[in-house]
Parts: sequence; structure tokens; C-alpha cells
Amino acid sequence: MKLQERDYWLGFNIFPGIGPKRFYHLLKIFGSAKKAWLAKKDDLYKTSIPQKIITNFLTFRDKIDLSLEILRLEKCLIRFIIVEDKDYPILLKKISDPPPVLYIKGTILPQDSLAIGVVGTRQITSYGREVTEHLVRDLIACGFTIVSGLARGVDSLAHRLALGNGGRTIAVLGSGLDKIYPPEHKALAEEIVAENKGALVSQLSLGTQPLKGHFPSRNRIISGLSLGVLVTEGAHKSGAKITSEYALKEKRPVFAVPGPITSPMSEGPADLIKQGAKLVTKVDDILKEIKGNKVAKARPAPSGAGAVKINFNNVDEEKIWQTMVNGVRHIDEIIRQSNLSSAKTLSSLTTLELAGMVKNIGGGNYIIL
Repeated sequence: MKLQERDYWLGFNIFPGIGPKRFYHLLKIFGSAKKAWLAKKDDLYKTSIPQKIITNFLTFRDKIDLSLEILRLEKCLIRFIIVEDKDYPILLKKISDPPPVLYIKGTILPQDSLAIGVVGTRQITSYGREVTEHLVRDLIACGFTIVSGLARGVDSLAHRLALGNGGRTIAVLGSGLDKIYPPEHKALAEEIVAENKGALVSQLSLGTQPLKGHFPSRNRIISGLSLGVLVTEGAHKSGAKITSEYALKEKRPVFAVPGPITSPMSEGPADLIKQGAKLVTKVDDILKEIKGNKVAKARPAPSGAGAVKINFNNVDEEKIWQTMVNGVRHIDEIIRQSNLSSAKTLSSLTTLELAGMVKNIGGGNYIIL
């Protein structure tokens, strides 16, 4: 097998001593992953990367067969993408130091750019279950993809609600995609990738165990894939709060559901609200905040004398836009003229509406703003 540039990205990602920052540093020095991979020992030692790591890398490089690693992924029905690929998630690409390589099992579609991270405690209460069900169902009805971490409690409930209500969901793992954790969620993971319902995602190579130190990076990806993060229930110290902190760092909105002050599982959302998170009691609270947020929004921009250039996220949005250029259109007519499925049409219309480009004027009728 003749190796391509992107295959050397994979090689660096498998080696445990070089994370995103160090990899991008090597990429800048050598100009390509291939040149960095094949670089002479003395040239590698001249970089700012610690010599012990370089020594370990040289040993690793001599032993690994990247062709076999690629075949191993194919056998597991897993593909990998690099940050330079066109289908790398646009929201994740916008964070600082995005994962150079992502492993994906299942499908990530353009409509998944309209996504909300839903996270919370593993020790979910009856109240937490009720509010999670209420909000996630409404988010799905609005066309959002649900992103979470496959953990016990709120995470797994959010995934199951998406699947059970005809939505899409993405599960981000803190392990290799062949090491499902917790193990009792293996069936849930398989259901997510079946019938084009979503995807499993990780930045960790095959065989990587679900160690405690891997979950912060998992939480960062959950945040990075999402327009905002919703915390329905959680303790004072929890992974959900870590995910929220990443969202705030990247200027993504954080939403928190208030809970009973007598419940320890309400402390996390209460802390977040004190820190500036948006208090949420209904899905409209989320929609209003995201509509005003500028993350990954398509907006009209002037181009030339009097002309307007429209920047769409995908071809589906452009097709739908074209159906409305001559005035008000009913959703049934938009579906017919665009030749898209009802689900794709609704998802794209929601994205365009959140971007302030179209408006639902009632009765299923839409107009360009």
C-alpha cells in the first residue's frame, strides 16, 4: 500500500507522546506530516520536543507498519479523517488546536453542524430524567443533532431519546472505538451507527483503554462539535462542568437547568448559572441564545456593487433558499421543489432560521429575510 500524506497524520496520532500542539509544531517545522515522519534523527532532536519523546518516537517509527494499521481500521468499519479534510466537522475545526485526526464509525452529515451537546450526571434522578426528556425531545423536533459521551445517566438517556424520536446523535468516546465504555452500552453504540442514525467519534487510536485522563479530551470534543452545551443535572464537580468550561473557553453558549436546591445533583447547573450560563426551562431559551450566537452561522455578505453573496453551510441550504427567492413558500412546496427529504428540509430550515436568513411566518410558510 502506497502511503499518502494523511496516513502519516494517522501515524503521529497513534504515537502517544505527541499530542495536537506538538504535532502542529512539527508540521510547521517540516512542512508536512510525511517529512516529519521521515525526518532524520538529528533534525528531530533539534525541535523543541523533549529528547526522551523523540527517542521513543524513533523506536515506535521503526516498529509500526502504517499499512497494517489502516487495514485494521477498515476491518473494524472505522474511517479516519484529518483536520484538512473537507468533511472534518466545521464546528470542531473552529476550536483552538482541534484534534488532528478523528476516528469515526457511522456517519457524520452536513446537518450535524446543527448540534447541541447534552451532558450531565451519571447518577440521574427522576427530576433529571424528566427535564432531559422534555428538552431533548424538543431539540430533536427542531432538527438538532444530539452530541454526548455515551456515559451512564444523562448521556445515554440523551442518545436513546434521539434514536427513539427519529433524530440523529453523535457519541464521543474517551477510548478507542473498539473499546466501548461502559461495556453495557455496546448495544446502544451499535444502534447509533446502524441505519444511518449517527456516529461514534474519538480522537484516540484503536486499542486505547478508557482511562480517566482521556475523558477531558472527550469532553472537549463534545463541546467542539456543538453550537452550545446543555447541562440538565450534575454535581458540584463533574465531567459535565468540564465540558461546559471548554464551551465557555471557545465562546460557545452554556445552558443549565435549575433544579431543587436540596438535591446535590442540582449544584452543578446552579454553579454554571452563577458563572453566566443561560438558565433554561424550555427549548425556546436555547433557540434564542443560539440565534444570536455567531458560531458557524451563514450570513449574507456584500460582494461587489450592490450585490449580495450568500454563504451557505451546504448545498441543501442553497437548494431550499432558491425555492423561496420569489416570495413566501409553504414547507410542502419547499420539499417538493428542493427534492429533499422532510427531515433534511426541516433541519436546513432551522439552521437558516437560526442564522436570521429565513423566517417561519406561521402555518408552515417561510420567507427570506
